[in-house]
Amino acid sequence: MKGMRARSPVVACIAAVLVYALVLLPISSELWAATGPTLWLQESQDACAAAKAQAQADVNGATWFAIGCLGGVLGWIIAYAIESNPPAYALVGKSPDYVAQYTDCYRIEAKRIRSKHALNGCLAATGLELVLYLLLVVAASSE
Repeated sequence: MKGMRARSPVVACIAAVLVYALVLLPISSELWAATGPTLWLQESQDACAAAKAQAQADVNGATWFAIGCLGGVLGWIIAYAIESNPPAYALVGKSPDYVAQYTDCYRIEAKRIRSKHALNGCLAATGLELVLYLLLVVAASSE
């Protein structure tokens, strides 16, 4: 055993990196290309669809229509400014990517529903006010 020297840890590290780079990296990248994006995309679509359905069930459109009627433009601004968080029970046991996607889609959908109903309420109240004003003008001019 005179001719054999002990290998240094640096040489072992370099050898491990080379094996990984030449053998394992191409295999893992091929596997990711075959399955990874598809699985992530499917999970992302499932999370977004579930979040939109939950937001539609949670947000009360009639309440936001009334807020838009009573608050006018301020009611619409409030509806747009509020951030909603999804219920915690919908996220229990899910992956971090699923939770992030679900939360983003839930907030966007809830904001869309709230602001749409508040804007419709604001426009309806404004239209009613204009009609009443025109009726008052017509009634005052006919006297």
